Amino acid sequence: MKDLDYSSGSFIRRIRGRIISASIITIILFILLYFSSTIPISEEEAKILMEEAKKILSEKYGVLDIFIHNFMIALLMFLPIIGIIIGGYAIYTTGKLIGVLANTYGIPSSILIISTIITLYGLIEFLAYGIAFSENIFLTKSIISRRLKREGKLTIISIALTALLLLIAATIEYALIIFIEKMLPESMREIISQLI
Repeated sequence: MKDLDYSSGSFIRRIRGRIISASIITIILFILLYFSSTIPISEEEAKILMEEAKKILSEKYGVLDIFIHNFMIALLMFLPIIGIIIGGYAIYTTGKLIGVLANTYGIPSSILIISTIITLYGLIEFLAYGIAFSENIFLTKSIISRRLKREGKLTIISIALTALLLLIAATIEYALIIFIEKMLPESMREIISQLI
């Protein structure tokens, strides 16, 4: 029964460990994003990625659309073991798209990545993904050690926190899109909207 005691200092230590783990994983995800943006790809693959990006960007998305898309990806990241593969692939593919955009517009991919951090939505979004990856590791460990019941509450808290962070990130991202549409000249809108 002591295993389920969440009023003790052990619960605080477990939360602190989750925060440290999620922070480290967030940094690792940004590193993966950067390195995947620098990998050379064929012209054909670049064309396919740009066509997909243009198709996505031609749609009108609201906060809820952005949130649901990102939250579905994050939920997959929570899946024990396989979630790390799915999430890693999603980050890798996003990095490749950033690389294509960087090459197309003659901007270093690092600038594009830093712009998402400075505007906060990318940082918050990746922190949410870091939480999902981190909990994936703890959840997998609890399944192996047969302590799934103990981990259940922390998984629910992690999913709720991930959802909240992704909703905040989606709101910021949407506000940036609206700002770009209303404030910037037409010639700059296409370039910047593809970067966001």
